[in-house]
Amino acid sequence: MKMSSQQSCINLIFNMGISWCDNTLALVYESWYKTRRVKTWVISPESKDVNPRILLDRSSEDVYFDLGSPMMMRRTPAGTCVIAKMKKEGDEGTFVLLNGSGATLEGNIPFLDLFDMWVW
Repeated sequence: MKMSSQQSCINLIFNMGISWCDNTLALVYESWYKTRRVKTWVISPESKDVNPRILLDRSSEDVYFDLGSPMMMRRTPAGTCVIAKMKKEGDEGTFVLLNGSGATLEGNIPFLDLFDMWVW
């Protein structure tokens, strides 16, 4: 079934979200209630040389595979919060800080994780 542009626009509005970092990194979230699928895309907004890629594709009900959410720690001059990129000494990677509930069979173990965006 082919969607009209109006249906496509509605899907974008109701099933997607974006967490911004800067002109080199943003995360786009896509969810589909019917299938319980959640996808997280990594994009580089101002770079035409970097293709968007899927970082995660999982069931929203799979709490054991939830890597967490990016910490929105850096405030822009406009007052909005954006993803804070981190650097590790001696490493050229792009890291963000993730926090999550840390679901385990023994119960939740909340966590913070330094996550390399380009390795996963």
